[in-house]
Amino acid sequence: MLRTSKKPAPTCSWRAMPSLRRTTPWPPSANSMRHKGLIILAAALAASCNPQRWLPEGQTWIRRIELTEGAQVRSDDKYLELIQIQTNTNVLGSYPYVALYQRGARKPTTRRGRWLQNIGEAPALLDTSKVAETVMQLERKLRQEGYFFAKVGHEVVQGPRGTTLKFDLQRGKATRLGTVVPEVYAPAIEDQMTTLRMGSLLVPGMRLSRDMLESERKRIADFLKEHGFFTIGPEAVGFDLDTLGHPYRADGYWLIHNWVRDGEFGPQELPHKPWYFGRVTVADSLNYGLNARGIRRLHLLESGDLFRASTVTQSQEWLRRLDAYQNQQWRLSPRGDSLDAELVLKPAPRVGLLWETEGTNTSGIYGLQTAIEVRDRNPFGGLEALSGKVAGGLGVAVGDTSSLFRTYFLELGVQLEVPDLIGLPKVRRNQARSSANFTLGRQYRREFDRLAVSGELHYHWEAPNRLTWDLKPLYATYVDLRGVDSTFYAALASKSGFQDVLILGPRLSLKRPTFSEGRWSRRSEWSFETSGILTDLGMLATKPARDQPFTVANVPYAHYLRAEADYRWRFRGRQRREGAMRIQAGYLHALANSPGLPPFERAFYAGGSNDLRSWINFRIGPGALPKAVFDTAGFLGSGTIKLLGQAEWRFPIAGSIFGAVFADAGNVWLTSANVATAQWDLLDNPELRDAVSFNLLRMPRQTALGMGFGLRYDFDFFIARADWGLQVYDPRRLATGDAWWRPSEGIRRSALQIAIGLPF
Repeated sequence: MLRTSKKPAPTCSWRAMPSLRRTTPWPPSANSMRHKGLIILAAALAASCNPQRWLPEGQTWIRRIELTEGAQVRSDDKYLELIQIQTNTNVLGSYPYVALYQRGARKPTTRRGRWLQNIGEAPALLDTSKVAETVMQLERKLRQEGYFFAKVGHEVVQGPRGTTLKFDLQRGKATRLGTVVPEVYAPAIEDQMTTLRMGSLLVPGMRLSRDMLESERKRIADFLKEHGFFTIGPEAVGFDLDTLGHPYRADGYWLIHNWVRDGEFGPQELPHKPWYFGRVTVADSLNYGLNARGIRRLHLLESGDLFRASTVTQSQEWLRRLDAYQNQQWRLSPRGDSLDAELVLKPAPRVGLLWETEGTNTSGIYGLQTAIEVRDRNPFGGLEALSGKVAGGLGVAVGDTSSLFRTYFLELGVQLEVPDLIGLPKVRRNQARSSANFTLGRQYRREFDRLAVSGELHYHWEAPNRLTWDLKPLYATYVDLRGVDSTFYAALASKSGFQDVLILGPRLSLKRPTFSEGRWSRRSEWSFETSGILTDLGMLATKPARDQPFTVANVPYAHYLRAEADYRWRFRGRQRREGAMRIQAGYLHALANSPGLPPFERAFYAGGSNDLRSWINFRIGPGALPKAVFDTAGFLGSGTIKLLGQAEWRFPIAGSIFGAVFADAGNVWLTSANVATAQWDLLDNPELRDAVSFNLLRMPRQTALGMGFGLRYDFDFFIARADWGLQVYDPRRLATGDAWWRPSEGIRRSALQIAIGLPF
């Protein structure tokens, strides 16, 4: 029975102001408008802090729900998710969404009323049927956990600020496992019984629960299916447990039911046995346009092999990733004493067209770039994929009247991808694929004009522990600096980082897939790359001592080591809310043939839509480099050390519109060796050298801090995002003494980032 108390009087109220006899002038003064705005705001807050005041008589608004056990509040998701009544969204102690809904409910037939109800939230009302359903669900959950005599009580407590609905768990004594033995009559399974029992999850004395029995059922079935028993599934494993005479102890046995097949005279029950593959075929293989190499790359099951569930699953996963087919399925059927396997494929369209467009914001230049890719999914009959890509973009700087478009780029690319490792056809790796790529691109800005040609051999595979490997054993890029503005060149900290250069060397990237544990999930990525290591060893063996950078075809080659790590966490909240965090660190070490800085392309930068969102990219760092340098010299900020930390809370606003609040902190720095070899007159100043070089003691003062909020619209297949960030602490302003933001500065110290997809 529900226990209720008398409804209290509303607590949010305001006193009417006495009328003024003098006539208010028109137009009203600024103070008058400000006072009216405050009154309207106070009225809105009063309406949202206690929604129950607007409810019809007899209805009770549920402000809070508590789950308790032994006077202790429980926060277990497995119990909370069973509660059938959900409370309303609380924003700093008020309920604006409910207030909007109630405002619209006054005139529900009008367009404005329907709109307010759509973006608002209906008040959470006390529903006795849902309370009873919650009690039944909670008691059922407790019985499934072995508390067969559990009870759940409930109580409704009304207070001055709304009603609290309380559920109290009374578990009682748990029923525990006694003796559980197997009863199996299939000779082939009896041969596996010793190994099977060694991994049993059923331990005498442990608390009996349905989840534990289901886990044991699945373990038995998975073990046997991995040893050839095709006809066994979890449904074939049964338990017979008895508590008669001892209600808190369960004894019994587990068994495996025989399988049934259609016989000559009706259904025939047979004991389970190991199965071996017989005929392995590809349905209608002539219609797929495959040659012998293409058939081999399907990685078909082998005739005569013992059936293993994991082998079939891996094959299915491999086939699913083949670009040439949009549907793949293995059909397994017993025939006599063997298992026939037929692969059914549905080809994808032979030629595909992909068009991408996105907005960009680079170093204060706003632009639009687009790409068109044409892909042939099986041009040679060996499951290869050949694609060609054309990309281009234009950019304009706000306030720049020298030309309409300040920058443009054009890129052409060709890629050949195959579903194995090029040159290593007999090396089998899980999810292996490789590609050969060639690109030619040109980037033009008012400050410089560059041409880049690159080619690479790329291997990709997945290790047994799900760690993804991306290896580029062959990588080469030639950058031709066709022209550079003299003022811009003079502002570069290291001329060697921005000139004609040849980048030669392998690259390796490791990615650990997303791992989920409860509401938390995490993923990580590491990358390592080198350039010029082997080339330099060859030069040292054949050339005299180095008095200037060695060259290949009269072009100096880059010589460096680069490492980067990226860790991300996500917390999945209720009602489509989630939190996300990210930590990133990188280090770039210049070697002998790259004095000063390595190539600009491989340096680290800060700012942008996925980084420090309160700054546009390349407009902060290294360290506390003064803001005046960026404003007067056109400097592009970059460094050889990077540290970044980000946190974000995401929440729904209305329908597909989401909001976010975020905080970003980090920067890029130079090493003392970079500073010592820099070809920049400004760094002759010792104070400026300290400002840009990394030092653990100076790092806190040189770390930028930005905070802001964002809006996102979810189109299902992509997310459009706008993030506005305030420069709360700007190390560029340390020299002028105004690094911390002040309210009087308003929004002048901020940046707006427009992007596609989430930042991390």
